[in-house]
Amino acid sequence: MDRAWEQEFAGRDRMPEHRDRMPEHRDRMPEHRDRMPGDRPPADPVRADRLPATRPEHSGGVTQIHEPGALPVDPGVPAREGCWELLPGDVRAKTLEKAGRSLVWWARVYDDGAPFAVVFGDRGLCRVQPVYRGGRAEGHRGERSRVEPGSLLTRSFDGRPAQAGGGAAAPGRPGAPVERLVLDPPDAQGVLGHFPLDVQDFLQRPFLADRRTVTAEWYYEETIEAAHTGLFVLLCLSTDRHVTAIEARRTLDRGATPDRARWHSLTCHQARLTPR
Repeated sequence: MDRAWEQEFAGRDRMPEHRDRMPEHRDRMPEHRDRMPGDRPPADPVRADRLPATRPEHSGGVTQIHEPGALPVDPGVPAREGCWELLPGDVRAKTLEKAGRSLVWWARVYDDGAPFAVVFGDRGLCRVQPVYRGGRAEGHRGERSRVEPGSLLTRSFDGRPAQAGGGAAAPGRPGAPVERLVLDPPDAQGVLGHFPLDVQDFLQRPFLADRRTVTAEWYYEETIEAAHTGLFVLLCLSTDRHVTAIEARRTLDRGATPDRARWHSLTCHQARLTPR
């Protein structure tokens, strides 16, 4: 196993201070939710009606509503399954061990062909990055932020289009001010903007009280049909204290605006991360 990888995972888990931007995404959508290689059978999800409306440390403010942005695709970029296989076998095995039961995951390649991966599981948020020496990728380094035991919440949303004139509002205390997150990179606002308002709130609310810059990472695949387009999208938001993530699929009729999309699945997760 690569020495840098051993040193990283053998020592104290940590959250890096900076994340590289994601490359463009492939013009493809899977027909079903893909399981990660080596993934264990999922545990029973937490029922939405058993989730607390807010958690004690959460702010009661109104979360910012984002507008949908452009989602460019590059048909030449391999899909996540192929990129995952480009990682060495021992690196994949160690990542699965550290992350636990995978909830949201993807792998990509940089312009030089070096693969990297993001895996959020019930035991931790793991990232695998190439190690460069002399301008070339030689081996990989992994790091994990641990999930606080018992803090993981999972919720599914129906994602039904808003009724004409319905005017749904973001949750929060009546009259409370809008609280805006600092997202890195800012382009994440356009990705968040594609989700229904209650989903945007669920993904952002744990970070409102922290006043910290939130790292945003995402992955998506798109298919284009004669009458509609399909989108498979993954998003992860994190600081050193909290993480939220989503896996979702939708179809959008030709000529329709994103708020009229038909969401076939919207599965979200929240968890606290243990201090370093």
